Amino acid sequence: MSTPSGPGGEPVPPQQPPPWGPVPPWLSPQALEGRSRAETALVLGILSVVVLPLLGPFAVWQAGEAEKLGVPATAGRVLGWVGTALLVVGAVLFALWAAVAVYLVTSNGG
Repeated sequence: MSTPSGPGGEPVPPQQPPPWGPVPPWLSPQALEGRSRAETALVLGILSVVVLPLLGPFAVWQAGEAEKLGVPATAGRVLGWVGTALLVVGAVLFALWAAVAVYLVTSNGG
């Protein structure tokens, strides 16, 4: 086995790893994207429970995207499902209210 040589015949030093070491797995681009999606899912989940239940399905979707990238997003997923359930309950209550209002108006009861 011969030693690799440079342009003038001098030996080439072996390649050294960078002084800062390899990139930790939690700082890889895929992990950073997953963490961003998980945080987005958490924020959307909190907002869907507290302010606007319409954001619940988007929280569930973002949590699924984060988990595809290997980052757990359980809190965002659970809060998203709670917000989605609140959205469904609100829609059902609104439909019942509208049906009662239409009934009362058309039956001369109100």
